[in-house]
Amino acid sequence: MRTAGQFAVLPGGVTLHYRIQGEPGAPWIVLLNGLLSDTTMWAGVLPGLTPRFRVLTFDGRGQGRSDAPLEGPYTVPQSAMDAWELLGQLHIRDPWLAGLSNGSSIALELLAAHPGAFPGAVLTSAMARTDFTMRLRLEHWLHCLDLGGPGLQFDAVAPYLWGDRFLEARYQVLKAYHESRKEDGKPFHGFRHQIAGALQWDIRSRLMAIQEPVLCLAGAEDLLTPPWKCLEVAQALPHSRFELVPGIGHAFPVEDPRTYCKNITTFMSSY
Repeated sequence: MRTAGQFAVLPGGVTLHYRIQGEPGAPWIVLLNGLLSDTTMWAGVLPGLTPRFRVLTFDGRGQGRSDAPLEGPYTVPQSAMDAWELLGQLHIRDPWLAGLSNGSSIALELLAAHPGAFPGAVLTSAMARTDFTMRLRLEHWLHCLDLGGPGLQFDAVAPYLWGDRFLEARYQVLKAYHESRKEDGKPFHGFRHQIAGALQWDIRSRLMAIQEPVLCLAGAEDLLTPPWKCLEVAQALPHSRFELVPGIGHAFPVEDPRTYCKNITTFMSSY
C-alpha cells in the first residue's frame, strides 16, 4: 500500500514531511536519511521492503519538503529528538531503525537515548565520531556551498559517496539532480546547518550502553567513512555484527538496493 506524503508539526513548531508505505500490521522499520539527502534516496529500497514491513521515511529538518529553520546548526542529537517526537506523534512503537551515514549517527543517538524502544538497527557507513579528517571534509563542503551552491558542493563530495563503477555510470544523472536544487527555491541555509551540525558529534562513551542487536554494513570502496570506522562502531557495541560489502562505496542503499534489502531482511528475520 502506498500513501501520499504527509506533514507533522513537532512540539517546537518545525514541520516534517513524511511518508508511510507497506502493509498495515507488518513490523515497522524507520529509514533515516544521510546528510543533505531526502526521502528520494530510498526509492530503490522501498520495493524490497514494503511487501514485508510498514516503512516510515521522512525528511529531517533542512531536508526535502521539511522546514529549514533559520536557527542552526541542526545537530545529530537534535535530529534524533525530531525523529523521536515524530514517532510519538505517529504512534509508532517498536520500529527497527535503518540509517545511512549521518542517518546511522541519528540511529545510534536514538538507541542510546531510548533503551528498549527499538528491536535493533542496521547501520550503513557508520562512525562513532566526527574525527579531524571528517571535520576537514565537512568544512570544505561548507566552503563549496557558500561559493557555488549545491552544484559545487556536489563536485566536492561526489568522489567520496559512491563506488567507482556506480559513479562512472550515473555521474551525469546525479549531478543534474543536485544542480536542480538551484531552481527549487529552497534556501541553502538548511544544507549549511546540516553540515555544521555534524562537526562536533561523538558518541563513543555511550556505545557500550546500547544493548540492541545491530548490523553494521561497510562498503569496501567507501572513501568517506572507511570500513575501519564502521568496524570501530561494531566492536564497541555489545551485540553487533559487521559485514564488508565488496564493490560498494559510501551509499550502499543507493548503489545496490536489492542486495541492501536482502541484508536487512535476513538480519531482522533472525530476531
